Amino acid sequence: MATKKMTSKKAEKAEKAEKAAKVEKAVKAEKKAAAAPKKVKAVKAPKSAKPAPADQAYVPAPEVAAILPDLIALRHDLHQHPERGFDTAGTRMRVAKWLSDHGVTAIENETLESALFVTVEGNRPGPTIALRADMDALPMTDASGTPYASQTPGCAHTCGHDGHTTWLAGALAALHAKNDFPGRVLGIFQPAEEIGTGAMAVVKAGALRKYDVREIYGMHAEPSVDAGKMGFKVGPMQAAADFFYVTIEGKGGHGARPQMAVDPIPCGAELVGALQTVVTRRIDPTQPVVISVCSFVAGSTPACNVIPAKAELSGTVRTFDAETRKKVRAEMAKTVKAVAEAHGCVGSLRIEDFGNPVINHPETTAFARAAADELYGEGTGVDFPLTMGGEDFSEYQAVVPGTMIRFGVRDAKHQASLHHPKFDFNDGVLGGAATFLAETVRKRLAMLAD
Repeated sequence: MATKKMTSKKAEKAEKAEKAAKVEKAVKAEKKAAAAPKKVKAVKAPKSAKPAPADQAYVPAPEVAAILPDLIALRHDLHQHPERGFDTAGTRMRVAKWLSDHGVTAIENETLESALFVTVEGNRPGPTIALRADMDALPMTDASGTPYASQTPGCAHTCGHDGHTTWLAGALAALHAKNDFPGRVLGIFQPAEEIGTGAMAVVKAGALRKYDVREIYGMHAEPSVDAGKMGFKVGPMQAAADFFYVTIEGKGGHGARPQMAVDPIPCGAELVGALQTVVTRRIDPTQPVVISVCSFVAGSTPACNVIPAKAELSGTVRTFDAETRKKVRAEMAKTVKAVAEAHGCVGSLRIEDFGNPVINHPETTAFARAAADELYGEGTGVDFPLTMGGEDFSEYQAVVPGTMIRFGVRDAKHQASLHHPKFDFNDGVLGGAATFLAETVRKRLAMLAD
């Protein structure tokens, strides 16, 4: 019995030793695994998933990437030195020099002095497509707070035209560097978009006819659309825009003796509200119409006891339908006259055409949207709603088929709206925009030449 007990104890002892050895081995293995680099198993995305377009929008073509720092420098230079209307001599000089420095030398402004016309020839015969950018700034103070803020008092690029000019320059330089396309590209650097007469001046100068333009494309920075997206719309996209000016003639006098004067101020105040009834009560409510009074000037602040002899109002009218546009004008004239007479004043209305509605051609718009999706991923092109903002690009569309594209610039740092004193163009989209213009026109020319 004693022998059996000894044997049992030995077996138990051996079993414990074996277990301890296994535990020690396991611990060592665990420590070794922890010290070794960990391999993470890749998780495959669903086949339908695609890279976000916003991630791709900032990846320019190689020929654009090579000049991107120069493009940003040009944009900042233009932002620092804004010019208004047709007075674009400094802007033209800067753009022409930049293009020449990058090998693009077919530049002229004989067709229209305040514009620049730049041609880039392909390596074989074909049609001509125009790309347009507006150069002019607004009569505003730059509150962007950037190191390259406007150095011109009361003048600022708060509508992104410095960016438009730059991305067109970049596209032309890219096309020159890689001219494997048929036909010709015409770059139109246009003045005076903000006052609505620049495009008409280009058309009247015969530029589209001179260069035998087949189609035209334009892009506008759009802070309501995310960077990496582009807004497209077939048909009516932007409204016809008119500017109006109202003068109310009364009779000046002492503020303490209003009965001896004919005060134009209450007349003007009533007129601000009365003009809104043109939209709400005399126009078909299914028609988009905007009447905005944007200034009201009467008297002077120091003369607190003087009733002025005159008040002036100004603003804008936006419409899409031609007949509605005519009716709005007629009803506004009636309202100004009636309200003025009711106050014993004399009222007059003057209306200036800013431009017709932007109506995008179905074929050019569909092609540009498909090109955007092909270049930067499906979903890059998004539907853009009707907007009451005006754009004189419509003058070109009255002559040749064309498309206006709203190029997204919104991100965390770029939230200000157009015409806001803090608006600053987003440099992060410059490479993507220049690449898009160049690649789209290359593909379109190849298609038209077939």
